[in-house]
Amino acid sequence: MASLPASVRICQGLAITASSFLAGTLYTMSTIAVPTILAGQTNPSLLVSHWNSMFRAGSKVGPTLVALGAVNYLYAAWGAYNSNYDTRVWKGFAAAGLSTMAVAPYTVMFLASTNSALLAQATETTLNEVQVRGLVEQWAFLNLLRAGIPIVSTALGLYGAL
Repeated sequence: MASLPASVRICQGLAITASSFLAGTLYTMSTIAVPTILAGQTNPSLLVSHWNSMFRAGSKVGPTLVALGAVNYLYAAWGAYNSNYDTRVWKGFAAAGLSTMAVAPYTVMFLASTNSALLAQATETTLNEVQVRGLVEQWAFLNLLRAGIPIVSTALGLYGAL
């Protein structure tokens, strides 16, 4: 069996790092940032403002990590395939690349309406605390589920690398 080129090994490392960072970012937003935003906060305008700040920061980092992970996983899959390496390896990387890309459709299908509702709340003058709190909690739950996607990608990537 041929050995993998250095470029493929580098892409493996970059992809695994990117997908694990993405998983950690998403998980941390739901388990640390949102509870901190909600803790003792009764002003719905501040709830929306703080969620919006977190959302904007995440929307800059998340797509970059998705793209970096997916492209590098798919390059690693292609490189392993072309090197006549073990089938398990290239299939593992291909599956990791595809699952990393699954973050985007998940976001559109399950989070877009909650995102839109919270972003619309940012322009409202009179806000209902219970409604805003409920939307932020719903977002945190759906985002926590989304964090599972790059966790699977990372596991598949590690499976292919080991």
